[in-house]
Parts: sequence; C-alpha cells; structure tokens
Amino acid sequence: MVDFNSHISIMVKSMLNLDTLWKLNGFKPNDQQRDAILHVDGPLYITAGPGSGKTRVLLWRAVNLIVFHDVKPEEIFLSTFTEKAAHQLQEGLRGLLGYATNINGQPYDLSKMYIGTVHSLCRRILNDRRKFLQDFHVSPTPNLMDELSQYFHISKTRTWRQLGNVLDLSEGTDQNSVINSIFNSNQLSKHSAVTNCIAFFNRCSEECIDPLDAIEQISRPSDSLNSYLQSSALEQDNLIKAYTLYRAYRDSLVQSGKLRSTDFSLLQREAYRVLIEREETGQVFKHVIIDEYQDTNTIQEKIFFRLAKSHKNICVVGDDDQALYRFRGATVENFVDFPTRCQKYLSIDPRRISLSTNYRSRKRIVEFYTTFMEQSDWRRDSGDGGFFRVMDKDIRAHNPDENPSIVASTPGSPENVCAEIAQLVKNLIDQGKVEDPNQIAFLYPSLKSNAVEAMRTALEN
Repeated sequence: MVDFNSHISIMVKSMLNLDTLWKLNGFKPNDQQRDAILHVDGPLYITAGPGSGKTRVLLWRAVNLIVFHDVKPEEIFLSTFTEKAAHQLQEGLRGLLGYATNINGQPYDLSKMYIGTVHSLCRRILNDRRKFLQDFHVSPTPNLMDELSQYFHISKTRTWRQLGNVLDLSEGTDQNSVINSIFNSNQLSKHSAVTNCIAFFNRCSEECIDPLDAIEQISRPSDSLNSYLQSSALEQDNLIKAYTLYRAYRDSLVQSGKLRSTDFSLLQREAYRVLIEREETGQVFKHVIIDEYQDTNTIQEKIFFRLAKSHKNICVVGDDDQALYRFRGATVENFVDFPTRCQKYLSIDPRRISLSTNYRSRKRIVEFYTTFMEQSDWRRDSGDGGFFRVMDKDIRAHNPDENPSIVASTPGSPENVCAEIAQLVKNLIDQGKVEDPNQIAFLYPSLKSNAVEAMRTALEN
C-alpha cells in the first residue's frame, strides 16, 4: 500500500522545477546562462561580459543546488567583493527560495550559509573554527584592526621604536626620513613614512610573502629576483630593509602568547592558517562560488582552492575588463589563468562558459566597448605567450536599438540645466527604464562644488 503522504510529496516535487520558478519570476535564461545554472559537478569558469546577468546566474545556481540537488545552504561558500553586493545576493536568494517554499512547503534556512565578502567570511572562519577543526583547541580570535587602527598602531611610539631598532640606526639619525628613503620617497614626515610602510606591509600580506624567506632569496640573486626587483621599484638593499620592517611589524602584533592583533590583509592569512591545520577543512563546503574573481589576490586564491580541495566544485565569475586597479594586491592573472590554477591545485580542467550577451546597453555602446578593448596589446611582458585578458570574447548587445546613447543638455544657466536633467531622471523612473533610482549615477569632480548642491535641489523639487 502506497503511503499517502509520500505520494503527495512526490506529486509536489514533480510540480516544482526550475522552469516553473523561472516563469514565476519572469526570467528567461539564454543558453549560456542556463548551462551555467545547471552545472553541478566540477570547477566552472564563467567569463561574464558587462551587463550579462552574472548576478542572476549566481543566484539561480545557488537555488538549483539547494532546492534540486539537496545541497544544504551551510555547505555553500558564496563570496563577492562588497558588503552591498553580498546583501543583495542574500536578499535575492531569500526571495527566490521563498517561491520554492510556497510550492513544496520546504523551508530553507540561510542563517548558517557562508555568504559575504571574503574579509567577513575569513573573520567568520576564525570565529567558527570548531566547524573546520573539531579537535582544535580554540584560542581567542585575534583583534581585527581597521585601516585607521592599523595606522595608529604603527605610528604609536612603542611600535615606531620597534621598527627603528631593526634598522640599527645610529644616534641622531632621523628615522622618518630613513624609512621614507627606503621606499624611494623624499618626504620627511612621519605620516608619509607610516603610509609607505602600510602600503608595503599590506602588499606583502596579500601576496603571501614571508619576510625571512624573501630576505634569504634576495641573498641568492636570480633572474626571477631581478624581475621582482624591477616590479617593486626598490633597490636590493632597500628591499631587504623593507622586509625587515615588515617582519618587525608582524612581531609587534603579538602582545602575548594568546593575545594578538591582525589587520585586514593578515586576517586572510590567519584564516588560511586555520584551513591548513587539518585535511578535513577541504570537506566543509561542497560548493565554493566566487563573484568578481578578477579582483582577488594571492592569499584569497589559496583560501578558495583550499576550501574546494575535496569536492573540487569551485565556480568563479568575473570580467577581466573590469579589473581596473590592484586593490589590496588584486591581480587579474588569478582570473585569466584560472584554468591553469585548477590544474595546479585540483589536477582538473574547469568547464568554461561565456556570458557574452549584454542586456544593459544599446548596440552602439557595446560595439564601441568591443572596438576600444581590441585596440590594446594585452600580451604579457614576460614572453610566456600569456595575456592580461581573455582574448576570445564576443560581447553582443541584446538590444538592437542603434539610437544614440548619449544625451546632451541644452545650453543654459545651471538652474535650468539641473532642472532639465532632473526631469530626465523623473522620466526614466516613471517609464520604468530603471527599477530603482539607485541605478542612476551622477559623477562630479568634487562633491563640494556648487553644481552638486544645485543638482540636489533640482532632484528634490
């Protein structure tokens, strides 16, 4: 005799599928988006052009894993670049899972899911070490210094004296000017010396450089060392001194055997140290999903691949054309060379899916972007045949509209021009061209200008 409740459960499950959820949410994925969402096993390399819907793909991948593949939310590690983006992902996921619950009656608890910026997730790893190391004796979590606290820590008399002592300065020597000169600066102020130290220290932390190992390698000159010296723009003697300062800085963070501090850069090293304590740490998450991968750095790459070591389900999403700066040691090579890194860390090739349809911009904007990017030479200077960009891109506009995408205001007084622009904004909102006013940006050289106040008044009116 068939159990009635089981029969109902089977019927409900048969009613619930991704197509149903997509229809309920008015989402019609293209073939590439669908493939990325349905991919479950093995590493996935998603090269996503601008406006290609990558955030939606991330959300629906998580929904597919949780609802249709019985992956628990706490078994997913989902990281993105900013707190705002992390919040939007969390709220979006909560909403989509709500639709599934309304159909199958199954609640989904996101409270234990690792979703946030890499820094917040690293701090959570430190606070939640028993999750990773059942037999690990939990010592106090390091005190996390923000950027201002790091500045004050280095500049306070005790720490500054520590840094000066390792340089063996003769009596009467000005420590500030000496440290500035190490970093090729002619400044004489302590503020400049502290900020120069912070920039170098953070780079070392982000790139996993051990100061003792670095000093030892400098003592054995090689081609790779000469290349590094050129990239660092420091003379060999100054580089040794800089690493010596970095070592002293790290020593200054340990106040006692149990009580210590850490900064945002070293926080990731602390988390990685926990992860390499035991082999089982690579089994905690079944899926590791990283957004904005073009903005990751060396230590973050090590963390992500460590977390994916057992299940090998690492999915990275990014756009190398949006890697505009080296923030906290970020390197676009992590993204461009992801297939090579998969072989290095996991001994497996990833599946690559390109999201190449732009849904945000008009056709002429997309064509201009493509032409502009193709004008540069993206080959690396190393001569290894590599590139700083994924070269086989084919970004296409979904919108066939070839009308101009630039609107110029009519000449006039600031008050009249601002009123005209404010009316344009109102029309965009009233016509549903934007879902939220926050999708409209105003760019000014300075927020203190009179033009900003005039624009604000016009918008309020």
